[in-house]
This record gives sequence, C-alpha cells and structure tokens, in this order.
Amino acid sequence: MDFFVETLKNASLHIHAVWLAIAYVAVILAMAVDFIAGLRKAKIAGKVTTSRALKMTTEKATKYFLPMLCLSCIDVLTSVVLPAPFFTLLMGAFNIFCEWKSVLESTHDKQELREAANTFNVIVKNKDDIAGIIMQAMEMMEKKQAIESNNKNINPQTTEET
Repeated sequence: MDFFVETLKNASLHIHAVWLAIAYVAVILAMAVDFIAGLRKAKIAGKVTTSRALKMTTEKATKYFLPMLCLSCIDVLTSVVLPAPFFTLLMGAFNIFCEWKSVLESTHDKQELREAANTFNVIVKNKDDIAGIIMQAMEMMEKKQAIESNNKNINPQTTEET
C-alpha cells in the first residue's frame, strides 16, 4: 500500500489537477462566448430568445463535459505514466474548436440549414405523394413517346433527292 501512495505522490497529481482545471475553465469560457454571440445574433436577426433555445446550452454542456469527465478519470489513472492529462486536453481542445466554429457561423447560414432541414422533413413526410407524382410524370412521358412514334409511322417523311 505504501508503494501505491508513494507512486501517486511522485506522479505529481497537482500538476494534472491544474491542467484539468484549465481545460474545464477554457471550455466553459468558450461556451460563454458562444452563448453571448448567439444571443447577440438572435437580437440582430429579430428572433425571440425562448427558454427552449436557452436550455440547449445545458444539453451542449452535458455533451461536452460527460466525455471530458470520463477522459479525466482515464488521465488520473495514467498519471503514473503520462506527464499531463492529454486525453482531457484533446477533448477540451476539440470542444473549444466546435464553439469557435459556432461563433463564426453567420445567422444567415444557420437559417439556410434550418430551411433545408424543414424542406427535407416535408419531402420525407410526403414521400408517397412525391412517388405518385413521379410515377404520373413517367407515365405521361411514355404516352408522349408512344404518340410521337405513332405519328412517325402514320406520316412518314419522304425525302426527294435532287
């Protein structure tokens, strides 16, 4: 047991703790910047900020921090071998990158994505109608081709050589 305690002391867990704290605080700051930027963009676009939209921030925090917490546990276990909590730092960097991309996206781009998603949903909901319309169009094209081929057979064009 003394060997285990001595090993943990020598592993400099306080350095790991500092790095872990830096990673979590950096992700929280990035989320705060994205939150403020989102509120500002919504205000400029004249959109109402709803509690549902605000709750999405907590869902995002859950998606970010649960994996980071698991990776932090792995980092504590590997602190004997690794000099820093690399797994948590990499996940934190990825989360910060995602927030940075979110801040840079324009409201116009997000609106276009929402409209495309809505259009796709309408298509999926009405797929039977669309399939019927396509079938009718194909039948009409076949009828048109049949009529054209009948007209060619009835009125063959003769060419005179001069």
